[in-house]
Amino acid sequence: MKHKITLPRRDVLKLGAMGVFGTMIAASTLPGKVGAQTPSIENIKSNLKAIRFGDFNPNYAAQWSVRLAQALGYFQEHGIEEFDITLTEEYMPGLIGGSLDITHGDTSVFVGAGEASGLPVKIISIYRQNEWWIMGVSKEIATAEDLKGKNITGGGLAGRNTWIQKQLVRKLGLQEGDVNFVPSSGGSDGRLGMLLAGTVQGASVFPRHRKPLEEAGGKFLIEELTPAPQEAFGAMGGWIEANEDAVYAFTLADLKARQWLFKPENKAKAYQAMRDLGYEIPPGFEDLYQVELDQISPDGGFESAAVMDQFMKDIAVTGEVPENVDWRKYMDLKYLWAAQEALGLPKRPASL
Repeated sequence: MKHKITLPRRDVLKLGAMGVFGTMIAASTLPGKVGAQTPSIENIKSNLKAIRFGDFNPNYAAQWSVRLAQALGYFQEHGIEEFDITLTEEYMPGLIGGSLDITHGDTSVFVGAGEASGLPVKIISIYRQNEWWIMGVSKEIATAEDLKGKNITGGGLAGRNTWIQKQLVRKLGLQEGDVNFVPSSGGSDGRLGMLLAGTVQGASVFPRHRKPLEEAGGKFLIEELTPAPQEAFGAMGGWIEANEDAVYAFTLADLKARQWLFKPENKAKAYQAMRDLGYEIPPGFEDLYQVELDQISPDGGFESAAVMDQFMKDIAVTGEVPENVDWRKYMDLKYLWAAQEALGLPKRPASL
């Protein structure tokens, strides 16, 4: 059965304490029964047959590991027979209100929501551990010097993408005052459109924008893959305590899917599995396979506590989390570490 996700990025499904209101995108019900419990994590069975999962991004790469865990039978293997996905940017109210069990979201949102609410919001694993920092430029820009006096946009002036563009300006040997930072709307595709139209000469773009930009005579002036544990899977502390076997099962199945995805010989099957689930993936996007994997954590972890410390300092600059926030109290990685051990993977991060 195919499940085509047609919701645009900004179509928000409102979630709250009274439940989910809006469109549910349900994965197919998997056959099988929950088996007997065993003490080993390798054979763990979820105490819940169904997991209600939230995601803010309809892009196939954002949901790759969990959908592969479904398609490849890893969820079924560990007792999760139904996996229901709700697309919404309001995933935190859904999580706090009990409409969602686990959700994919921004690390900053989990930590920020925990700080604001005082509730036990917990990150159980990391999804994207790295971030592409890219400045695309229009055709009249050949070198960094050509940017002087020109317009650059990263979206909102107070947002992270603008902050990143400022870092790249410095890396190029320029000062912030050498260029004009201007606001824009419409997301990264809108910024690409501004580059192509000549409205701006520099902009924050993503790897998928390389081809149309180069076809128009522009280019990526600078691109860097930066450690940034920016996206995570999270749940509420109370739900975790009441459903530990479900958390173990979900995490182990998810990591099995990631390990499978990262094997180059599975590339074609990985794309076909997502298309079979209804995701629209242009053939050209398959060229971005390694680019996508470069951002995703293969084992659900991140490099070190020092990397997370630096990431929190960076996002505190734009007000996404409080300065000197204690991010550790929003981490519960024992399920991740158990899954890593079960699969023979190194413990990562080694400690917090």
